[in-house]
Amino acid sequence: MKLPKKDKNAPGEYLSKSFLEELNFKMWSTKGARFNCDKRLRTKGNASNGGLSIISAYLIIASLITVFNIELGVSQEVLNFTITGLSILVLVFTQFENAQKYDLVAKTHHDSGLKISELYNQLRIFKTLQNKPKDDKVLEFAKDIVGKYENVLGTSGNHSRLDYERFLMTNIEWMKKNEPDKIKHLNKNKIAIHYYWNVYGWYFLLIILPPILFVLLIIHTKTG
Repeated sequence: MKLPKKDKNAPGEYLSKSFLEELNFKMWSTKGARFNCDKRLRTKGNASNGGLSIISAYLIIASLITVFNIELGVSQEVLNFTITGLSILVLVFTQFENAQKYDLVAKTHHDSGLKISELYNQLRIFKTLQNKPKDDKVLEFAKDIVGKYENVLGTSGNHSRLDYERFLMTNIEWMKKNEPDKIKHLNKNKIAIHYYWNVYGWYFLLIILPPILFVLLIIHTKTG
């Protein structure tokens, strides 16, 4: 019998597995990725709040400089430009970050992970505690649990590839022994850099760029 094209290209260990074994891995990895996504988005939301607080503090400090006429060696025009720029930055940053709804999306993935975890436990119970079930019973169970699993996936957004890769790296020793093909192209350092940039990079730039630009304005004014 000829294999479908996608099966011809599939690794041998994939083809040798039963349907329930492959479903077991999919549920295990998906629920782990969903929980990773929940944690990543909540951390990103906290970083977003921290970044907004610091930028707002910059704006208040710049305003106080003009109120108390503190001499920094810069013209009033530079200070006014700085305050206006920070005001626009705070407005745009607030609007953009509020639209991301990190907490809401994180909760959606967390709830999805819990539902998949429930189905995963049902599958594990069926595989380990059922004593040689008949084929028709296996078929009925498989259809039922796949339908529930697909329903969960269909009612929640997808997690990032980064969340899945971090799950694989968390279970790297098990993956090396049982699913080496899934991790052979992964690089631990690249994943870590991608994660920290995704979570903190944007906010780090927003925090350090305003004071750097302000100092450059002062230098330019004094040398101009």
